[in-house]
Amino acid sequence: MDEPLKDLAGPRLLAGLASTRFGSIEIHASIDSTQTLLVAEGGRDGRVVVADHQTAGRGRAGRSWTDVPGAMLMFSALLRDIPPQRSALVGLAAGVAVARAIGGNARLKWPNDVRIGGRKVCGMLGELAPTGDYVVIGIGVNVGHADGDLPAELEATSLRIASGGTPPRRDDLCASILRELDALVGADFMDDYRALCETIGTRVRVDLGGRTLEGTAGSVRDDGALVVDGEAVVAGDVVHVR
Repeated sequence: MDEPLKDLAGPRLLAGLASTRFGSIEIHASIDSTQTLLVAEGGRDGRVVVADHQTAGRGRAGRSWTDVPGAMLMFSALLRDIPPQRSALVGLAAGVAVARAIGGNARLKWPNDVRIGGRKVCGMLGELAPTGDYVVIGIGVNVGHADGDLPAELEATSLRIASGGTPPRRDDLCASILRELDALVGADFMDDYRALCETIGTRVRVDLGGRTLEGTAGSVRDDGALVVDGEAVVAGDVVHVR
């Protein structure tokens, strides 16, 4: 573990995770990617790697991840004993966990972007290990960014901007998210997901790689698929059409 960082204190984080599966915490001032490390190395169920800065962070669909040291909560968590049929739902559970931990008017854009007032405050990436015996979920939350810190084209916000006040400590927020995730991964949470998902009922455009689908998102199935005009979408980039 690197030198202690302001508002990323290992003992405080561990204390907030008592009685959960998350009992192994590593905090780094800088790392290439928390996600890459955990997917490659594996480890015990509940291993969590937190970073103040990532030099090679990764987002969904192979995108790079840019962060502002000190302003973002970035971590990856490893979960074992997830039935194969539920592995794809871990990312959706994580979306609900973040929205609950943030509270207020946090909502979900399918599959698991967390937004406040239509602006993205959190993104995540779920990956099944090559061996298939564990899932790694990577989460990045904009916490302490001020106005002007986030490029306008990202249509993003932070907890500081959205609240107009002092953002939460990152270690406390991390513990809150992981407590929620621990309770959700083995539970039937899809009704809670649907209640938070602002994509449902919205006209959307979905990039499916080889083609584009545009229509109304009618529902999200129990397996996590988005249903657009009767067609089930398992994976794809979704844009809410204004």
